[in-house]
Amino acid sequence: MKEARVFQISDFKKGNSRKREKLNTGKNGSVYARGGKSWVYFRYMNQRVRESVGLMDTPENRKLVRQKLDLVIAEIQNNTFEFAKRFPYSKKKDSYTLLETGSVQKNPADITFGEYYQKWYNEMKSGMTDSKIRDYDCIARCHLLPYFQDVPFVAFKPIKMKKFQAYLKSKKTPSGSPLSNKRIRNIFIPLRIVVMDAIDEYGFDLINPFSNLKLPNSKRFRVMPFSYQEWHTLMEHIPEWYKPYFEFAVNTGLRPSEQVALKWSAVDKDYFSVECSRVRNKEKHDLKTESSNRLVVITKTIREILDRQKAVTEKFNSPYVFINTEGRPILQDKMRELWLRVIKKTDLAHRRFYETRHTFASWALASGESPEWVARTLGHVDTAMVYKTYGRYIPNLTRQDGSAFERQFLANKNQEKCGNEISTK
Repeated sequence: MKEARVFQISDFKKGNSRKREKLNTGKNGSVYARGGKSWVYFRYMNQRVRESVGLMDTPENRKLVRQKLDLVIAEIQNNTFEFAKRFPYSKKKDSYTLLETGSVQKNPADITFGEYYQKWYNEMKSGMTDSKIRDYDCIARCHLLPYFQDVPFVAFKPIKMKKFQAYLKSKKTPSGSPLSNKRIRNIFIPLRIVVMDAIDEYGFDLINPFSNLKLPNSKRFRVMPFSYQEWHTLMEHIPEWYKPYFEFAVNTGLRPSEQVALKWSAVDKDYFSVECSRVRNKEKHDLKTESSNRLVVITKTIREILDRQKAVTEKFNSPYVFINTEGRPILQDKMRELWLRVIKKTDLAHRRFYETRHTFASWALASGESPEWVARTLGHVDTAMVYKTYGRYIPNLTRQDGSAFERQFLANKNQEKCGNEISTK
């Protein structure tokens, strides 16, 4: 039988106790070797931290690592320590950053636009309207992600934005025409929002990539209101069912999206209220501007149009004022197709469906209505848009081409001349 070997605990401690290295004696934290590399150990925010510094374990490197650890300890004691700054490659840097600031800081070289956009979109989608979701989806899928999907944020510089703008100018629409200036400007809207949100959320130390970026000016459509004779010609070709729609449009100046959404519940004795719109057959209660929510006076002509419309459509019992021949809400696309067919039947110059709104404004101003009333009826914030858009048409419609001003100027000049002659005598 083999003799059992017994160790005395006191002897074991004495002969096998681990001595603290001289390098760490009397100091907080320690430097040690693991897998042939130098590591540091210290306590931070009531947690034990063990991190590799990426150096081979040599006497010279241990001294360098000890100096770094002393600096870390001093920063902790002075409340200036930032974990991610001292250990940028640590797998735990995000968790410590959360403990430090409540938010995660990332290196702009470590995160791509595509990665962040998906995260941003998932978090923001619930607060978007249906139309904004549709627009952002289309812009991201067709333009932003194909170009920026794998681009890290460190590459987002002013020159990158200029190159992207040049790229957009070279793209074609499905019909083969280049992207319009307005479309290019609209593409930059979500791009700017996403990039600036990433810079703000992660604290990226980047130059604003959109600084000094000059986007192309949107080409303004030439407003072409109808004359009374042109409108009469057009109405001769409009199907009888839809005549009240167009008569109402030219007497109220409603946007097409507002008119197709008008309900009988919004029509009162003296006013009707513009409360919502319909876009792509979806009802929206967030109108284009705050002033778009408005009351419009029901004139004698408007009342007559509404009465005729009520008599024709009441059999369908629809909540909407204007419906198609089958009793369903009018779709703007279908109405636009009808509009184009009617325009082609006449000898009139091509006009957009939106010109009914411009025609109302021009006629109202030419008739002597105040710009303030026209602006309120159209749903504009102030009269600036009225003067800018329609002012040049007033002389043509009223035949006041400056002659009144000239007569007054000549009268004043003659009066001054007569006064001088009398004083001379």
